[in-house]
Amino acid sequence: MPTPDPTPSRPGNAADPLLDRLREAVALRLWDLDAIRVRPADPFRLASGDPSPVYFDCRLAVSDPLVLGLLASAVRRFRERGSALGDVLAGGETAGIPFAAHLSAALSLPMIYIRKAAKGHGRGRRIEGRLEPGSRVLLVEDLITDGGSKLGFVDAVEEAGATVTGALVLFDRQQGGAATLASRGVGLAAASDRDTALRVGRESGRLSEADRAEVERYFADPAAWIAARAD
Repeated sequence: MPTPDPTPSRPGNAADPLLDRLREAVALRLWDLDAIRVRPADPFRLASGDPSPVYFDCRLAVSDPLVLGLLASAVRRFRERGSALGDVLAGGETAGIPFAAHLSAALSLPMIYIRKAAKGHGRGRRIEGRLEPGSRVLLVEDLITDGGSKLGFVDAVEEAGATVTGALVLFDRQQGGAATLASRGVGLAAASDRDTALRVGRESGRLSEADRAEVERYFADPAAWIAARAD
């Protein structure tokens, strides 16, 4: 993967019309699948317990051959532009596993998956599949927010004597995940992202200007947006 940089969803930090079109296509398909939902008047409840006017449900994409094909095309393009895929694809439990499995077949690369915690029985492993020491691993996930949960997967790979060369996600919420991974020397590539999704949603008529403005207020300062709703 590329050296971490402020815009790792654009490997090499240079314009690429093909990658831009792929990002837009992924975002539009996520809108069509109802995987992007905006509801400012009746916010969603996130795992943290905080409200949010928008929800990105990328797990819906595992059922859609079109999104999976676009993801594989994006990875091929990253590789064409010099991004090293590594020797092994690693799906993070649980959402990353189906995406890694698809890419393994599409790209003819071996795959493992990483548990959030070691099994309490059998051999007590966190990593399932064959991972040789010294292997270069590409972590595959559906979504990244602040990136904190990804670090546990990085730890597991390093404990096995291998290296995470990069992380690939279907969708980047652009809430600090790239910087979190960069702190561990891991670059991030995304098939699509929040900015693209909001732009194409408005341009295609799937998102009203009022709702887009509300979502952007939320992402500009989530704490202030949440506090304002509590008043």
